Amino acid sequence: MSDNVISLPIPPIVKIATVRCEPAKAFLVFTVDIGQWYPLAMASLNHAIDCRLEPHVGGRLYEIGVDGQETSWGHVLEWNPPHSLALSWKVHCSDEEAQRIDISFRAVPEGTEVKLVHSGWEKLKVNASGMREQYNQGWAEIFERRFRTFADQVA
Repeated sequence: MSDNVISLPIPPIVKIATVRCEPAKAFLVFTVDIGQWYPLAMASLNHAIDCRLEPHVGGRLYEIGVDGQETSWGHVLEWNPPHSLALSWKVHCSDEEAQRIDISFRAVPEGTEVKLVHSGWEKLKVNASGMREQYNQGWAEIFERRFRTFADQVA
C-alpha cells in the first residue's frame, strides 16, 4: 500500500446575482460601497465597523475594527473596471492557503449579472470541504441576498 495521498479538486463556489443597474454602477457598488452592503455584524474578524477595497492591483481588502485596527482579508489580484476583478481571500487562513475570488459584471436585459467564483479550496490544510460548505452558505446570504438588495436599492 502506498503512502501517496491523492488530492481531488474541490469545486469552486459559483454565485450569481442579477441587479437592476448597468455594469459600471454594479462594479462601483461592489467595490466602493463594500462597507455598506457587506454584513460586518455577522461576518468580520475584529468586530469591524467598516471594510474597504483599494481600487488597484495589489490594493488591500481589509476591515477596520471598532478600535481602529485594520485586519487584512486579502488583496486585489486583477482590476478591470467595469468588467471584472479578482481577489485573494485569506480570511481564517494563512497567506499560503489564500483562495481566489473572481467577480465579473455582464450586461443583461434586466441590468447586470454579477458572478462570484470562489476557488482554491485545495490550498487549505485542514477541513477544506467543510470550509467550502460554510462559505457556500455564507455567500448565498452575503452576496446573493445582501449585495443584490443593496445594489437594487441604490440603482
